[in-house]
Amino acid sequence: MIHRIPSGTRDVLPDEMRELRAITGALLQTFADSGYGEISTPAVEYEDTLRRADIGVLPSYRVVDDHGEVLALRSDMTVPIARVVATRYGDAEPPLRFCYAAHAYRAVRPHRGEMREFLQAGIELVGAPGPQGTGEVLTVLCRSLEATGLKAFSVGLGDARLYP
Repeated sequence: MIHRIPSGTRDVLPDEMRELRAITGALLQTFADSGYGEISTPAVEYEDTLRRADIGVLPSYRVVDDHGEVLALRSDMTVPIARVVATRYGDAEPPLRFCYAAHAYRAVRPHRGEMREFLQAGIELVGAPGPQGTGEVLTVLCRSLEATGLKAFSVGLGDARLYP
């Protein structure tokens, strides 16, 4: 008997998991070395919180809790971190620097090979002036890619040709 898993998800076996942990560790270390503090948020949020962000990504999984509230798995990390900033760092002096490596979940079209569950790693720089903040984030991005062992890469900024 074959036991299925939900479409858009997969099992990660030991050899690949070791590689994934090494990459994730290199990213998080680079983020920390750049002054970003690691943050963890619940995988599940109130659906109305996620919908308020209106980022154009629908939640893939919804449940109703024992109080009748609709909960959804996060579709990315930006919204939960924005919630943390608004609720826990309202009086903090900007800029705020957070980093993460966590699973996120998105609704996908069936049979397109898109992942419904994926690992997202990144940084959030909150309250930094535009050009300086952009420069900092791009510097951390390049250092992070180098730390994972990538030898050559290109970064496109504001280039519409990236999206198709």
